Formats: sequence, structure tokens, C-alpha cells
Amino acid sequence: MITMTDVFYGIGNFCQWIFKGMKVLGHGPNIIMWAIIVFLIGYQVVRMMKENKEAERNGTLK
Repeated sequence: MITMTDVFYGIGNFCQWIFKGMKVLGHGPNIIMWAIIVFLIGYQVVRMMKENKEAERNGTLK
């Protein structure tokens, strides 16, 4: 029979395993996430600039 103690110890052991893995990875995942964020922001800015130029040519820019 599985008790609540077994469940909580299982969750705790899983979290310890995950955090050990995170410690080994270091700043790698952080750098990857920031690179993705910077790329997406840059992409959005370029799209906004293109749309503003098109709206200015059409006379629909507010």
C-alpha cells in the first residue's frame, strides 16, 4: 500500500534529482532562453517597422 509519506518522499527525491541536473547544466539553459527572447523581440520589432512603413505608404498610419 502506498502512503502519503511515500508520495511526498517520491516528490522530494524527484525534485532533488532535477536540481542536481540543473546544477550540472549551469547557465546554459539561461543563455539559450535569453537568446530566444532576444531573437523574438528583434523579429517583432522588424515586423512592426515593416508594417509602419506600409501603413505610412497607404496613409493609414495613425
